[in-house]
Amino acid sequence: MAHELWDDIQYMVLGRDDPELLIPHTAYAGVLAKNRLSMIGKPLNLNDQPLKRVIQELPRLWGLKTRVHGRILDDSFVQFRFQQEEDMVSVLTQQPWLVNDWFVALQRWEDFPGENFLTFIDLWVQLRGIPLPYVSERTVRYIANTIGDVVALDFNEDTTPQIAFLRVKVRIIFTDRLRFFRRVRFQSGERAVVGFEYEGLTKICRNCSRINHQSRSCPFLVPPVAPYEDDDELLVPVWEEGHRSHTPSLRSDSQSSEPSDISSSSPISQPPHPSPLHNGIQAAAEQPKHNMFATNLRGKQESTGSNFARDSHVNHRFEVGESSKRKKGKQIASEQERNTRPRRKDVGVKFYTVPSKPP
Repeated sequence: MAHELWDDIQYMVLGRDDPELLIPHTAYAGVLAKNRLSMIGKPLNLNDQPLKRVIQELPRLWGLKTRVHGRILDDSFVQFRFQQEEDMVSVLTQQPWLVNDWFVALQRWEDFPGENFLTFIDLWVQLRGIPLPYVSERTVRYIANTIGDVVALDFNEDTTPQIAFLRVKVRIIFTDRLRFFRRVRFQSGERAVVGFEYEGLTKICRNCSRINHQSRSCPFLVPPVAPYEDDDELLVPVWEEGHRSHTPSLRSDSQSSEPSDISSSSPISQPPHPSPLHNGIQAAAEQPKHNMFATNLRGKQESTGSNFARDSHVNHRFEVGESSKRKKGKQIASEQERNTRPRRKDVGVKFYTVPSKPP
């Protein structure tokens, strides 16, 4: 109820049209002087860095718990007010500072901050992998400028005791992704890969390499693709027809379904079951065959002719393989073998039936 009442009130005209109230400079002159001895802080990962914990933890890390006053400004920023400028300068020099393993960006107070106010953080970076003949201040700056503006360089060609790595402080926009390697090619033609190691870096988004959020809340994650409703359907490739190819190719529905040399438009059906009559003929085929045209031509066998006379009083016997000539339902009748003998006529030899006794 209270929230609804507040929503109604804030859209009402309750003195907005009244004349402006002029506040004299003397009313806030002392506050401006104190604010100039303060700095504004911004936790980079608010999900893991509650503002109340930040204003309690940082003064303890600085060793200035009794000489620094911290307060929350809004949902994203905090302010630390110092009693002495030396303490504030020391804190700014020792940056970066971490709370709960995440960086806190700190910047000195500005009366009229610009657009770039508190949008960056200064980090010490170690450069590794520069070939010895090319190690110089100009080379270090040239390479470090590719990841950010160079703020300070902890390297001197005459006094630096070690050059296994070269330290440089770089101003990094904390909304940009960090780089960890850089391929370089010198004018002499030699190539190298220079690595960047950020001091104090303990946590980073493994997805986008940024330092202001965790991987589970990364805004640059690609949303998962929703599965199709028929995701369980098996997609079977169609082989190219007529090319004898072993490469499958997906065929669209709009393609023609004409039959080819390896496919047919007619459906495939099971072969018909053999009838009992056919089985009987097949079994009879396994028995020794008897020639229905056995000849008795003086011990010599002649080839059977296509023309012969049939006895109308004798039942015919069918040869195996001629079952298609038999009428449906007819049974195979057995008969005795008939003797035939040739008789000469004008043209060729013709076989005809004769009685069992010779004439």
